[in-house]
Amino acid sequence: MSTLPAAEVVKGEANGLYGEGKLAEALEKYSEALKMLPEVDPDDEEEFAELRSSKPDETKLRTVLLANRAQCHLQMGKAVPEGIESKEARGHFMKANMDAAFAAELSPDYAKAHYRKGLALLGMPDTQQRSKEATMALKAALACKDASDAMRKEIGEVLKYADERRFEGVDMPENCVVS
Repeated sequence: MSTLPAAEVVKGEANGLYGEGKLAEALEKYSEALKMLPEVDPDDEEEFAELRSSKPDETKLRTVLLANRAQCHLQMGKAVPEGIESKEARGHFMKANMDAAFAAELSPDYAKAHYRKGLALLGMPDTQQRSKEATMALKAALACKDASDAMRKEIGEVLKYADERRFEGVDMPENCVVS
């Protein structure tokens, strides 16, 4: 029996928890749903290619679960009382980056994966290299056909910040939100 329907049910529960603002619980549910899917080695490009071509439904579900879990980490990192420079926040941004990068590798045409990777990189301590990688991820998001006009506008604002940050210390604009 396929594990996809069961994982979809758990994903729905996670989405509901996220909508209620229960980020830690949603994160756990996304992780639970991912564990229901067959294991995939994120470093095995041949396995990725096989998965993309032979199991598109599983690939899409895994991609969305990873991107949604990354979103939970982004929100949790942003909400740490000690601020985004704290060790706890950095841990969330690093985990968001890992999940979003994995999702972007699985589904290169999924804008949210690239966007969340860019946001995660910008949430980490500032280095010119991270800002450059964030810029590349944000540009990849803009190149995806599934990005809505509203998302493109938001990505454009964050991209401007990432470009500025590459060359000088600039505070992120207040109206740039993690979404």
